[in-house]
Amino acid sequence: MKHIGIYAGAVAILVTPAILFAQGGGFGDTWQTLIIVEDSSRMLEMISLWAKLIVAFSTSAMVWNLGRKMHGGVFGSVLAFFSIGMILVFLGFVINAPWFQYIDQLYLKMTQDSLSIIGYIFMGVAASKLLKVIKSE
Repeated sequence: MKHIGIYAGAVAILVTPAILFAQGGGFGDTWQTLIIVEDSSRMLEMISLWAKLIVAFSTSAMVWNLGRKMHGGVFGSVLAFFSIGMILVFLGFVINAPWFQYIDQLYLKMTQDSLSIIGYIFMGVAASKLLKVIKSE
C-alpha cells in the first residue's frame, strides 16, 4: 500500500505508449480515434445526465437537511436559503432535459432562465445573511 503510487506510475508509463501506438498509424491518428466516441444510442449522454441529476438532487437535499438540523438560527436560515436556490437551479436544469423537448423551446428557455435567476437570487440572499453575521462579530 505504501508504494501504490510507484506501481501506478509504472503501469501508466508502460501502458500509455502501447495504447497510443497500438494501431500503428502514429501518434496523431491513434489520438484522434481515442477522442472520437460514436454513441448512436446516446447511452453515454443519458448516463451523464442521470449522474448530474442524482448528484444535484442529493446535494440539494443534504444542504436542506443540514439546515433543518440546525433548528433555526442564522446558519440554519443561510443553509435553507442556499438549498432553495440550489433546488430552483436544479429544477431549471431538469426542465431542459430531453423528456421535455416536445414543449415549445421558447417556453422552456424562459422557464429555465427564470428558475435559475430566482435560484441565484436566493443564494445571493443567503450569502448576504452570512456576511452580515460575519461582519457583526
